Amino acid sequence: MRERLAHPQPLRTLAGAAAFSPFYFHQVFREITAVTPARFLATLRMAEARRLLLHSNLSVRQVGARVGYASPGTFSAQFGQLTSTPPSRFRTRARALGDARAAGASWWSRPHRQPYGGAPAMVLTRAPEPGSLVCACLMPAGSLRVHRGRWAPSTGLSRVSLTKPPACGEYAAFCMVIPAGTRIVDALVNDVPGSLHIGRARLSVSERPPPAVRAELRRPAPTDPPIAALLPLACPPDAAGPT
Repeated sequence: MRERLAHPQPLRTLAGAAAFSPFYFHQVFREITAVTPARFLATLRMAEARRLLLHSNLSVRQVGARVGYASPGTFSAQFGQLTSTPPSRFRTRARALGDARAAGASWWSRPHRQPYGGAPAMVLTRAPEPGSLVCACLMPAGSLRVHRGRWAPSTGLSRVSLTKPPACGEYAAFCMVIPAGTRIVDALVNDVPGSLHIGRARLSVSERPPPAVRAELRRPAPTDPPIAALLPLACPPDAAGPT
């Protein structure tokens, strides 16, 4: 997927590369990564698009073509839907971050409501170091569609609040930690090794969600979806432009 972002990658072709039937490949892929092949590919494309928007002067149309979108409108719509920010605005905000580093602030995210009653928590194997930026999200299993407001910034403790599941079903919970002193764009755009740690867990909701799920805090693996590509960016307080 990573080597052919600009090319069509139908399920049958991907399954053939793994020597599986399309049905079995789809099942195994989702079991390992927590998302479907199509969602994983879409997020890889968004991650590369974010890097190009930050580091190149390519137009939005050209960036979309580089990551496999023949239609500029489709690219902009998909980018905005997955990342909650249009491509041009993301470029402005990412460049405004400059050399800003994690220092326990939460201005990178929109103001959020406190977790509703009955919302579960993610308990990490170890607490993030003081001053880290910590956030978590909950999404339906197999999907990477994070609804606006579903990101829940945290305080850096080992217990991270999640949002309340909207309905019964299977969910994937993700936690992202940007260590103190790390450049924020390195973690959220540049994919610099060591700039981001994640926790991932499954959550099954029947009548009510469990009070907590446990997750190992670790560096991202190749089989982890690039979840950082879905986190909305906001300008730092002293930067120009809307937040």
